[in-house]
Amino acid sequence: MTPLSDQGKPVFTPHSPSTLPGDKGMAPPDRISQFGQAFFQGAAPVLTTMLNRPTSVAVLGIEDTTTADLLTRLPLPWVLLELPYARGLSGGHWLILGKSSGLILGHALAGDGDGEALELQPSHVEAIQETLNQVLGSASSALMPVVQRSIGFGPATLHLIEDTGEVPSDLSAQHERVWLVRAEATGPDGFRVEFTLTVGSDLAREIVMLGAGADATVAQAARPDPSPGGIGLILDVTLPVAVELGRARMQIQDVLKLAPGSIVELDKSAGDPVEILINGCPIAKGEVVVIDENFGVRLTSIVTATERIKTLR
Repeated sequence: MTPLSDQGKPVFTPHSPSTLPGDKGMAPPDRISQFGQAFFQGAAPVLTTMLNRPTSVAVLGIEDTTTADLLTRLPLPWVLLELPYARGLSGGHWLILGKSSGLILGHALAGDGDGEALELQPSHVEAIQETLNQVLGSASSALMPVVQRSIGFGPATLHLIEDTGEVPSDLSAQHERVWLVRAEATGPDGFRVEFTLTVGSDLAREIVMLGAGADATVAQAARPDPSPGGIGLILDVTLPVAVELGRARMQIQDVLKLAPGSIVELDKSAGDPVEILINGCPIAKGEVVVIDENFGVRLTSIVTATERIKTLR
C-alpha cells in the first residue's frame, strides 16, 4: 500500500528497485541512480541562470512501479515533457512535474513572481520548454561518461495532462515496469519544484548493459598502458565541436519578445576572433571564412597538446 501524507497525497519513500526481467539477478538501482544523477547534474546551473537566483538540484532517489500504478504514485494533473533521444540511446523519457510545481516554475521563469494565474499561460509554457531544452543540452555531456557514447536529445515537447484520457499510451496502455528518478530543485524564498524522470524497462536494460561496459573500460584504463597517458583508450570517442561567436545575457521576458528580424548584441566586435570549443572547453581561436558558400573557421591559435587532453576529461 502506498503511504499517504496528511493531505492525502502519496509520499515518496526511496527503496531498492527489483531486478530487470531476464537479467539473471542484475539489479539496476545503482546504474539508474548513476544515470539520474548525471541527467540532473547540469540542471542547477541552468536553473540558476534562467531564474537569476541561486538554485540547487538534488536527486532524492529512485523507485520502481508499473505504468498501471503510475497514476497512484503521481496523481494528475501533470506538466509532462517528452524527451526523445536523437542519438546514443533508444526511445526517450517523460519528465513529469505536478501542476503546482509547473506553475511555480513557470511564474518564476516568466518573472511574474508567484503570480495570480491558476493555469499555465503561453509565456510559462514557452519558458519551461526552453529551460528544459537547455537542461537536456547539459545532460547530453554529463551522460557521456556514464553510457560511454555520445548522447543527443531532440526538442522537448510539453503536454498539459488534466485527466487519464490525455495520458500518453506509453504511460497508460501497458503494464510495463518503469523506474522513477525523483529530483527536487530548491532556492531562496521557499522556491521548490519537484521533477520525476521516467525510465522504461527497455531503456533501463540498455543503461545497465552500457554501464557494465563502462566498468570494463574503467578496469582496462586502470592497467598500465604503453601509450602516453593512456590516450589510446579514448581516441575513437566522439566529442561535440562548437564555434562561439559571442555571448549575451538576457532576461526571460526579453527572450520571449524575440521575433524574426530581432538583433541580439553579443560581447564581441565584428572581426574579433571566434572561440572553438571541444566538449564545452575552449581549445583554439580562429577567424570565420567562406568556402564554396559554406562557412568555416581558420585556426589562428591553439592551446598546447597537454591542455587539449585536459578538455577530454
